[in-house]
Amino acid sequence: MKKSTTGLLLGSALVVGLSGCATSNSTSSVDKPWYQHPMVCGLAGGVIGGGIGYASSSESDEDDGAAIGGTAGAAIGAMLCADTPEPVAEPAPMPEPEPEPEPVFEPVTLQSDVTFAFDSAELRPGAESELNQVARTLNDNPEVRVTIAGHTDAIGTNEYNLGLSKDRADSVRSYLVSQGVAGNRMRTVGYGEERPVATNETDAGRAQNRRVEIMSQ
Repeated sequence: MKKSTTGLLLGSALVVGLSGCATSNSTSSVDKPWYQHPMVCGLAGGVIGGGIGYASSSESDEDDGAAIGGTAGAAIGAMLCADTPEPVAEPAPMPEPEPEPEPVFEPVTLQSDVTFAFDSAELRPGAESELNQVARTLNDNPEVRVTIAGHTDAIGTNEYNLGLSKDRADSVRSYLVSQGVAGNRMRTVGYGEERPVATNETDAGRAQNRRVEIMSQ
């Protein structure tokens, strides 16, 4: 065993390793874990480098082995002392925007005592106030489409009442178009006396059945 040179070899490697540590110590070691402290890194690098030099040398090339060990010790000490980059946290994904709520159009029922005279499809002036409100609602919600349905009482023939109810629905549609509502958003239909909501045996019941309904499609 190379007793004469072992101490010198390890000592040289240790010194060089510590010099690598001193270089690494140019940056602050505050908040580093203990195993990254410059002194620990230098000692570990020196010992490992000394072992490498000892293993790689023979009786005739002890000086070369010492040089190899010293160089290795400095490199290992520097690597041990090197800062480990902190992991970068992935940014939190942006939450999906809440979907826009579906517009709600409340059905509107126009009674004939306000909208039309008996046996007429011409709108009365009193209907304008209520229809203006409908027009504002539709203009504020351009995605809403509506059906305008006309109804009559049971006086007269069914065929006549179907035509009258359709004419009344068309009159309501025409007024809403005049207030800026696109015509292709409104469908008209006449049901005549087919869908009563009250009895046709009394004046009050027949008045309820004469109506125009506006509802979303």
